[in-house]
Amino acid sequence: MPRLTRRKAIQLGLTSTVLTNQPFISPQIKSKKRAMSTSSLKLIYANPAKEWVEALPLGNGSLGAMHFGGVVQDRFQLNEDTLWSGSPRKWDNPGAKAILPEARKALMAGNYHLGDSLCQKMQGPYTEAYQPLADLFLNFTHSADTEHYQRTLDLSNAISTVEYKVSGVTYKREAFISRPASLLVIRLSSDTPGSLSLTARLTSPHPYTLSADKNNPEIALIHGRAPSHAAPNYQNIPNPVTYEELTQGLGMTFCAGLKATTDGGRISIDSQGIHIDSANTVTFTLSAATSFNGFQRSPDRDGKNPTPLALRPLSASLSYSELRDEHRKDYQQLFNRTTLSLGTADESLQILTTEERIRRFEKEPDSSLAAMLFQYGRYLMISCSRPGSQPANLQGIWNELIRPPWSSNYTLNINTEMNYWPVETCNLSECHLPLIEFIRELAVNGRETARTNYGCSGWVAHHNADLWRHTAPVGEGKGDPVWANWPMASAWLCQHLWEHFAFGGDVEYLRKDAWPLMKDAALFYIQWLFPDKDGRLVTAPSVSPELRFISPEDNQTASSSVASTMDMALIWELFTECIDTAIILKESDSNFISDIRSARDRLLPYHIDIQGQIQEW
Repeated sequence: MPRLTRRKAIQLGLTSTVLTNQPFISPQIKSKKRAMSTSSLKLIYANPAKEWVEALPLGNGSLGAMHFGGVVQDRFQLNEDTLWSGSPRKWDNPGAKAILPEARKALMAGNYHLGDSLCQKMQGPYTEAYQPLADLFLNFTHSADTEHYQRTLDLSNAISTVEYKVSGVTYKREAFISRPASLLVIRLSSDTPGSLSLTARLTSPHPYTLSADKNNPEIALIHGRAPSHAAPNYQNIPNPVTYEELTQGLGMTFCAGLKATTDGGRISIDSQGIHIDSANTVTFTLSAATSFNGFQRSPDRDGKNPTPLALRPLSASLSYSELRDEHRKDYQQLFNRTTLSLGTADESLQILTTEERIRRFEKEPDSSLAAMLFQYGRYLMISCSRPGSQPANLQGIWNELIRPPWSSNYTLNINTEMNYWPVETCNLSECHLPLIEFIRELAVNGRETARTNYGCSGWVAHHNADLWRHTAPVGEGKGDPVWANWPMASAWLCQHLWEHFAFGGDVEYLRKDAWPLMKDAALFYIQWLFPDKDGRLVTAPSVSPELRFISPEDNQTASSSVASTMDMALIWELFTECIDTAIILKESDSNFISDIRSARDRLLPYHIDIQGQIQEW
């Protein structure tokens, strides 16, 4: 898909008729031989998932599920994108402003270890953690002795399927998460009437209660609450997870509703779940909601009531086939925009399980497996980032742990950006919108962090963020500055604002949405920069994220220095994008742009070492 380059946009003046607000449709890449068929876009497994990482991910941007595909017991581990621990709080460090000159003095003098210890005094609390919602277990009465077991995830229609035979009866399950309907939909069927008997039960790792909805007795409800705080999984402290009374205003509540519809058989609901006896087919629909009411509001005192929000989608009267067709149409209008063929799809390979294909890949080239991996990335992005949802976090939208790795937060020193690198190039521009909204909200808190921690205008963010748009350096005085004290997130995130314009050419978006955020980020870095002894503008404290260097003081590793190459690169890029934006918007003669041009010209240039490489520090 062609990218509207910075210079080309300026030269065209954005007047060319090829620039529209509609998503670009990338040309299909076709082989001279047969292009890859939809059958080669299936992940295929011969056994149920034993571990969470083996389950198959489903999602609609807001609701997520990991489908295990068990025989006697199937599990759908559930997530909702706004269910996080904690609530809005103070994380800025008013003492940091006074420490900053001391830290800079030490670093400019080459006293890097002292600089590191001073940086730690500028830190604040850790972020909160993304939380699991619940588990849906389907417990069947039939035997575990199966024949012809297979579970698949079809990337072409975002439907997970499980099929097997027990005692001569063939059972089938289909599952998907519909964005139009806001529902997880599960369809159970068999080739023998009256053979479906099971219990569906909702549980949660959080404190919860189960009940039938008093107005809709055919719906089972689970109510629960998330922790008021969940410490990072790498922090060894007493009581790392706390649940406060709701009157404290801490901790988020949630609700999920499960409804069953059958052809034949009997349904009953009690405290153990929904019981199905001797049905021909069963359709489960599940919806969920939380009390989240914005990143600046208490999810308790000012939160929404999640129960009616969870019940509303369950009132839909669509049939299973209508829900499935609506889901496929919505999903495929994104997924089908881009196809990739790396050669002839070998039919003999397509019938193998995905695990077998991976094992054989090293010895037997399988170009269609590589193409499927490309499409799997697009599938995951569509499933975890849609307009109106939260952006993809460290694990997309899928997480089963109260203290997940690195809190499953937004790690802004590469992971968040990396998640979104493919959206424009792979023709999923709409999937970029949650990140763009995230940046807008992050800037609100980032302005206070810039003022409180550093005495600067504009906005800043550091290496970690969460649902509450955390913007200050984390670490609680003990974090390694190599990741904690990195104030460059706003510069890097602004590249996504520009890229969204560069591919779509929407000048109104650039003017109203991107430009104010880019301008304010640049304003911070103009004030953050300061001259070195040669008059070059540098940054300090400065780190090259998560990579320490050998200090000449004592040949021991250190974290903080002056003007790392990454700082200089991100600031140069931001300043350049601001200059080019001002040309497009006809604001290039402003004093602000003059200051940007002057500052860019004075940035410390890259240094080349004796091996011809760009120096990192």
